[in-house]
Amino acid sequence: MKLFSACALALVATAGAYVTTGEALDSAPLTKASQAPEGHYSLYRVGGSGRCSVERAGDATQGRFELVLEPDCGELDERFARVRFGQEQGDGLLSFLSEDGTPIVEFAIADGVDYESVRPEAPIFQLLSQF
Repeated sequence: MKLFSACALALVATAGAYVTTGEALDSAPLTKASQAPEGHYSLYRVGGSGRCSVERAGDATQGRFELVLEPDCGELDERFARVRFGQEQGDGLLSFLSEDGTPIVEFAIADGVDYESVRPEAPIFQLLSQF
C-alpha cells in the first residue's frame, strides 16, 4: 500500500510540475483562423481533388458579408455556384448563403483546419486559411 501511495504521489507531483512549467494554455489559439488574414480561404472537398479560393469581400451589413468564390468552386459541388453571402453565428458556425439568405452549406470550427462543413452531412468540405 505504501508503494502505491508513493507512486501516486510521484505521478501527481510530476503532472503538476509539467503543467506549471509549460506555457499558459489559454494563450494558445484554438484554431488557425485566429492567425489568418481576415477572410482568405481555400475550399477543399474531403476525399476529392481540386480546391478553390473563397474571399470575404467588404464589411458585414445586417450580419452578412459578401463572399467571392472562384468559378472552380462550382466544380467541387454545384451548390457553391449559388453562394453570395456568408454569415458568422455566435456559436462558431459559418454559413454560406444564397442571394435570398437560404443556408447552402454550414461550417463549424474544426481541428487541423479552420472550418469543416456540418450541413449538409455529405460530402464534407474544409476551409483552410491562406497565408
